[in-house]
Amino acid sequence: MSTHLKAHSMSEKMIAEKMYLKTAKSLAILNGEVHPSMVAQLPSELLVGDEQQAEVVLMFALNQKELEKWFPLALARLGEKGSLWVAFLKQSAAKATDISRESISSYARDQGVTGVATISVDLDWSALRLKRL
Repeated sequence: MSTHLKAHSMSEKMIAEKMYLKTAKSLAILNGEVHPSMVAQLPSELLVGDEQQAEVVLMFALNQKELEKWFPLALARLGEKGSLWVAFLKQSAAKATDISRESISSYARDQGVTGVATISVDLDWSALRLKRL
């Protein structure tokens, strides 16, 4: 039991670290209700209100339709030098998805941002980090 708890708290720390939240001053989350357990692991003291810009923006997309719905909002809330993370289902996830790192990168390029890194969030989710071109 205790080893499971220890591993769990370690993974919490790792998500924030992988997303470079240690140095971030603000965080905005869009569509977070699709993955509440990940949202719960993020530092709540960084969260900003619904309309505010943030240094780090994290948006979740289950599919292309959600990507297109949330992406403009995510971009609007991203500061000039910030990072935009798009969390998406892995192809191996139990739920089917029609997006991948490549399709998100390609869509993002058309919106003036480019993919710089991908992290594994958990068994079912990855996240692609994007920056303005």
